[in-house]
Amino acid sequence: MFCYHCQEAKKNIACDTAGICGKKADVSSLHDLLTYTLKGLCFYAEKSTESRITDENIDKFIARALYSMVTNVNFDPAVFVQLIAETVQRREHLKRALIESGTVINGEEPVEAQWFYERIDQADFVKKGETVGIHADGELSGADVDLHAARELLIYAAKGLGALLENIQALGGFELEHYVFMHKAVAYTLQQERSLDELLAMNYRCGDQAILAMALLERINTEKFGQPAATAVHLDTWDKPGILVSGHDFQDLQDLLEQSAGSGIDIYTHGEMIAAHGYPAFKKYFNLVGNYGGAWQDQKTQFGKFQGPVLVTSNSLQQPKKGYTAKAYTSGMVGWPGVAHVEKRRIDKSKDFSKIIEQALQCEPPQALTEGSITVGYGRQALFELTDTIAAAIKSTAIKRIIVLIGCDGRHKERRYYTELVESLPADTLILTAGDTKYRFHQLDLGVINGIPRLLDAGQTQDFYAVMAFITHLQKTMQLGHINDLPISFNIAWYEQQTILMMLALFSLGVKNLRIGPTLPPFFTPEILQKLSDELAVKGIDTAENDVAAMLEGN
Repeated sequence: MFCYHCQEAKKNIACDTAGICGKKADVSSLHDLLTYTLKGLCFYAEKSTESRITDENIDKFIARALYSMVTNVNFDPAVFVQLIAETVQRREHLKRALIESGTVINGEEPVEAQWFYERIDQADFVKKGETVGIHADGELSGADVDLHAARELLIYAAKGLGALLENIQALGGFELEHYVFMHKAVAYTLQQERSLDELLAMNYRCGDQAILAMALLERINTEKFGQPAATAVHLDTWDKPGILVSGHDFQDLQDLLEQSAGSGIDIYTHGEMIAAHGYPAFKKYFNLVGNYGGAWQDQKTQFGKFQGPVLVTSNSLQQPKKGYTAKAYTSGMVGWPGVAHVEKRRIDKSKDFSKIIEQALQCEPPQALTEGSITVGYGRQALFELTDTIAAAIKSTAIKRIIVLIGCDGRHKERRYYTELVESLPADTLILTAGDTKYRFHQLDLGVINGIPRLLDAGQTQDFYAVMAFITHLQKTMQLGHINDLPISFNIAWYEQQTILMMLALFSLGVKNLRIGPTLPPFFTPEILQKLSDELAVKGIDTAENDVAAMLEGN
């Protein structure tokens, strides 16, 4: 096992016997084989696009399969055995379609496009996966290390894109160009002649594509659920039994709210699902009563205290503790062996949450964790409405600096840094956030600047698009030539593949002095990091005190 695609990699090098996330070595090996076979499928998918052969089912499947390997999504080996087999079958289907169309491959097939299993068997697949993993060919040296790392970075970016496209699919959206690019990005890793600069350029293009995908997701969300607006969210608990909903899938939340209305059950959000409270469509549900708990890494201690069923709708699943395993449910691509899974949504039908509702009726009300309220809902439109006021405050120096503090939370004690950072920022700084890093500081009393709350929460991780759209709008309003000309500093708390896309988008935009923490990605080799440092002044984090001082100086 060699896995280093999340921030919590062992010793910031790699998990080599079992994942800190809970992933076992056999599942890691199955991930490696699925990645290997997806490269072969994407080789043919790219050829099919060139030959004007399209298959929407294959496009969606590739996104789903990539998403399944995003950190903390699925831990069930049986799922990956099926995905590997289906990848090979779909690859052969595309190959036949190409041959029938008269397309000539000319012996270009990489080995990833040629492997075929003798039988669908988990043990066999695990053994094969051990031969195609990250370090299957032994230790690398020289320039090969950097090229290898850049290809891995590209695969992680593609997995992040798959996650975005899967979220879009869950809401009924599909735009072919996103899938065409995803195929191209994965197939690009097969081109051994590419230079480091070419590989990094393709990575940056993934960042650009991610912004476009996030924009599509935002458009679908606002069409279905309305434009988010500043909304106070209760953190208290009530005296009725409840159901806790975590993750990102607003459609699952809406289906559950509809089916539980009038049942006497309260619905609480958890983690990044807190963003739902800002959307008009959810404000009509009186059974959506508040938010319970914090970010994803607290679920092992908080889910048991909730006492009712818990539904995890997207990534950030941990191994359920015995105390609530029987009350845990997963949905979509999320899964853990032995945990109940809600069947997928049928066309024009809602998912069936009746079992969760029935179980909730037999449960005690949740134990209190916190109280009070916090404000969410500063989506793109809400931020745009503040543009003139913020621009005027910058010109008058009432706002000296905007700090974009965005990304995913995690378990490392070093993440206390993000609380300390916000506590150390002076009163004339504005903070923009999205994702669940906000749980490190969202209950702090930060006050206002000229009537503007100092903390503006744009929503979920993918609402990075709303933040960037606002920043670009602010730049144009102030008639500045580049984002870097604004008094703004970016600090990304990375954890998994969607936060990797944030980094890549900022690299592509030429944003300078980006801080990445709490550790730098282990696949940033010294050569890659030197390039990023020389060109963009990319850096890791220091102490909160030192970083505040540096950011206020524009560094």
